[in-house]
Amino acid sequence: MTLAIISDIHANKEALDAVLARIDEAGISSVACLGDVVGYGPDPDACVAAVRARTEDVIRGNHDKAAAGLIDLQWFNPVARSAALWTRSTVRPETLEQIRRLPEGPRVLSADARVLLCHGTPHDEDAYLLDAGSVQESFRTLDSRYPGVRFCLLGHTHVPIVVRRAAGGRPEVIRGREEVGLERGATYLINPGSVGQPRDGIALASFGILDTDSMTYRNVRLRYDVRETRQKILDAGLPASLAHRLGEGR
Repeated sequence: MTLAIISDIHANKEALDAVLARIDEAGISSVACLGDVVGYGPDPDACVAAVRARTEDVIRGNHDKAAAGLIDLQWFNPVARSAALWTRSTVRPETLEQIRRLPEGPRVLSADARVLLCHGTPHDEDAYLLDAGSVQESFRTLDSRYPGVRFCLLGHTHVPIVVRRAAGGRPEVIRGREEVGLERGATYLINPGSVGQPRDGIALASFGILDTDSMTYRNVRLRYDVRETRQKILDAGLPASLAHRLGEGR
């Protein structure tokens, strides 16, 4: 199976269009989305429609829940809160209902029970995979709740990363490689980065390609029309900082 992995689109149509075009060029038919389709960006209706047309393997993120009124916005910073309220008041009613109905993660991929879809981590859909403690807790949860899973896909941090745990070994972070060879006996945490708002200092859309036949994973970075998205954010009256950060990848 070859699976394209997208996450944290954040209503950035230009970035999503570029990513889906590359996926089509590669002839990949299976796509999984790890949440945060909306929030921050200016095109929530278009992005929700594009994702829903492409795949049923999609779960919700915290910004999706915020826009749908499913969580208290007091935990959001002022910029994120403003964007969530803007999204809620701007999207079409049918789009808002589609967002509200996005399933909770973790969720086993329909086509391959070895693959688990998460937004945050396998133990908490809103938790960040940020440190050794969260990595250890994620592997403990996989062992106890999802023993058949070998590829745990997660987003939320907007930073691409691969963590490998060989059988009987300790977790190892794999950095600085676009393509990673995967060991058949190992278990992986894989973050494809963010399509619409990267935060690793690289202002390029990010997504992943997992091939469970050749046992490879590849992180792909793409240019898109950042100027167009930034101008749309400003024209929509969203916080200007959301426009500026796209050009910095932070």
